Parts: sequence; structure tokens; C-alpha cells
Amino acid sequence: MHSDGDAFLATVLDFCDDAIFGIDATGAVTRWNRAARGLFGYEDADAVGRPMATLFADHRRSEGQAWVERALHGEGIERADTDIRRRDGLVVPVCLTIAPVSGPGGQTVAAVVVRDVSEQKLAAATLAESEERLRESEVLADTGAWLWDGDELVQWSDGMYRIHGVDPVDFGGTVDDHFALVCSDDRPAAETQVRQALAQGRSFETEYRVDCPDGTRAWVYVRGQPVVDGLGRPQGIAGIYQDVSERRRAEQDRRLLSEAQQRQLHAREINDEIVQRLVVAQLAFELGEHDRANDALQSTLSTARRLVTSLLGDGSVEPGSLRRSAPAESI
Repeated sequence: MHSDGDAFLATVLDFCDDAIFGIDATGAVTRWNRAARGLFGYEDADAVGRPMATLFADHRRSEGQAWVERALHGEGIERADTDIRRRDGLVVPVCLTIAPVSGPGGQTVAAVVVRDVSEQKLAAATLAESEERLRESEVLADTGAWLWDGDELVQWSDGMYRIHGVDPVDFGGTVDDHFALVCSDDRPAAETQVRQALAQGRSFETEYRVDCPDGTRAWVYVRGQPVVDGLGRPQGIAGIYQDVSERRRAEQDRRLLSEAQQRQLHAREINDEIVQRLVVAQLAFELGEHDRANDALQSTLSTARRLVTSLLGDGSVEPGSLRRSAPAESI
């Protein structure tokens, strides 16, 4: 019969998002939590006694067996990327940690933590696809040429009409018509830059947004250089446009992925430190080592306080954002 403390720890581990289970000295599963049941698809009766190596996907099984053997010889396996096979046959990418623990009679057993990384893999694949589209768009770049005569008239190439989504018959051909298509937030800076380049006889390059008649908005790269007369005096500006919307989207994807990875890394570090201490406490209760279990629980509480203090200190968590679901009862 499990002690009340053991039941408490089992309940706590059941609320962890990671799959957590123990293996004995033969590498067989001894028990696992709710997340493990969900990830692998096996109920406790089908999981207990099953060799851990059989949980790996076929092409990773020999590697997984080697990790199990190393852990049972006292060598921890930390955050190894691999694939597991669910009961329904679905292969899932995961990151796993195997922590050796001293068991009864000096035998080495182990605690295993497995995290589903399907979403991270999908995000990375989406980013790679986005970057591939960017490379293709650079090869097949749709550019346009433009010429401003320094007065009021602007000439566009066919590419300019395509980028802006404007029919040639609907374009007035003046500099005001040209800048009217620039996003209102970007228009003042864009117009100032072009006019200064003409007045100073210098080249320029910039990026801004343009609003198309169909309601879409595109990012464009603009480069211009002065057109001079025989005496070197600027008479106008000639340049190119290039639609760089795909590149901008790829950059945003990369930035969002980087931010998500930083958040996941932060959460993983906090989660791993606390979960591993809880696993040690649970195993200690199972082995009847109550003093060691209590020490592990105290260590867990101390670690949790330290991590929360650190989060509040660096601004990662605003004061008051962590609240009890109900007021604590007075003692």
C-alpha cells in the first residue's frame, strides 16, 4: 500500500504536462503518470512491466535500448531527441531525460521524463518552408522600374503596376499618385527621403508598405539614384521596386519562433528542475525512505520559491500575476 505522501506525489505528477515514469533494474516500466498514458496510449495495466525499449519507434529502438542500459549503469541521459511509437502506431518526436536513481539493495533504477516536441518540430518545418519560399522569390523576384522627372510626372514599368495591383488606365502618372499608394504611416518619411535624394543628388534605399486597391498591403524595397545632366546636376530620380513581403513574413516567422523557443527553454528549465526533485521524492517514498523523501520535498519548495523570486526579479512575471485560485485558510 502506498503512503499518503506517495499518493500526494503521484497526484502532483499527474498534473505535469510531461510524461513521467519509472523503470526498474531490468529496464521495465514500474508506473507512470497521466501524461505518459496520454502520450503513449497505454493504460497502467498494459504499461507496467513493459520494457522501455519497446516504446521507441522501430528505427530508434536500438539507440533507445543503449540509453536505457547506460542509465542503469549510472550514466544520466539528458534531453536526447528521439522518436517514440504510440500504441496506435503513430510516431511522435520527443525529447527525453533518463535519471538513474539508487534502488533497493543497491540496484540502479531510473526516472524518465519525456516531452512531446511535435509542435516545435512543426514550427521549425514551417520556418524552413517559409525560408525556401523566400529563396524562390529571390530567384524569381518581381521587380519594377520607375522614373521621376523632378517635376510632377512619374513613369512606371509594367512591374510597378503588378506590384501595386494597379491597372495602367487607373494610374494618373503624377508624383502625388505615386505616393498616394504608400501606406499613410510610411508616406511622410518615404516622400521626404526621395525629395531629399533629388535635392542633394544622392542615391538612397529604403523599405516601406504600399496599399493595393484590392485591400492587400505589401512591403517593398525601393532603391533610387539621381539622373544628372551633362554638368552633373540632378534632373530626376530613377530606381527599382521589389516586393519583399515574403522576406518580411519569413523574418517575422523567425522572430516569433525564436521568442517561442526562449519561452519554452525558460519553462523547460523551471519545469525540469522541479519535476526531477518531485520524481526523486516519489521514488524515495516508494522505497520507504521517508526522511529522504521529505528532504526532496523541502528542496522542491525551496527551488520553487527561488525560481518565482527570480522571475519576479527580472520582470518575467509581473507582481500579482500569480494568484491562488482560492484564499488560503488561516492556520
